[in-house]
Parts: sequence; C-alpha cells; structure tokens
Amino acid sequence: MPTATATRYPFTAVEWASLKRLAKTIHRWNEDECNGAIQWHGDNEETPKRYFQDRCGCFTVVGPTIQDKEKQSLESARKIAAKHGLSIYHQADPRGCSLYVYSVHDLKGRKIDECYSVMARAVI
Repeated sequence: MPTATATRYPFTAVEWASLKRLAKTIHRWNEDECNGAIQWHGDNEETPKRYFQDRCGCFTVVGPTIQDKEKQSLESARKIAAKHGLSIYHQADPRGCSLYVYSVHDLKGRKIDECYSVMARAVI
C-alpha cells in the first residue's frame, strides 16, 4: 500500500489486500453485466442469471441462477471500511475503478457521486 494511503487510511496490509481482491471481483461482475453475460430476472429483477454466448457470439443462452457476488463483495468491503470509520463508494461503470474508500467527514456536505474522483481513494 502506498505511503499516502497508509497515513490517510489506517488499513492493515491484509485489509488492503482484501479490498483489492473485492474490487477485482466487483469490477469483473460489472464487466459481465455490461457485456450481457450476467442479466437480471424476476418481477423486481432480483435474480441474476449467467448467460452464455451462442455460435454468433450473442449472449442468448440462459444459464443457471447465480449468487450476487457484487452485493456480497460490497458488503464485505463496507465491513472492512467501517472498522476504521470509513465508507465505500461503488462506481459501476466497468471502464474505470469500481471501488473507492472515503471519509464522510471529508465530503463537507457534498455528495460522494459528485466528487469521488478527488475526495475518495481508488482501490487498485
């Protein structure tokens, strides 16, 4: 973990490694959703299903219902951050970093989704 992060956020090396692993899991999930490999079903779209490519390369073959790894990973990341009085921001666009750590106190009334790129630390 870089020195600036170590002084600003008091994570242990094990906690930071866990956050990085969780961020990768979330990022892969977001990529799969974006590309159509994971799609949501049900009345409230609460059931994620894995889709597989057909011979044309389209994700049309419905696979099994799968666990929501994004939700599980975000919960785990929030628990790690909460130990230190910090929060997690999830940015679901797979073109960038998916997980950020920040202090609500640092926001000074601003909304995190408006300033996460400068007020939060990317977990990479």
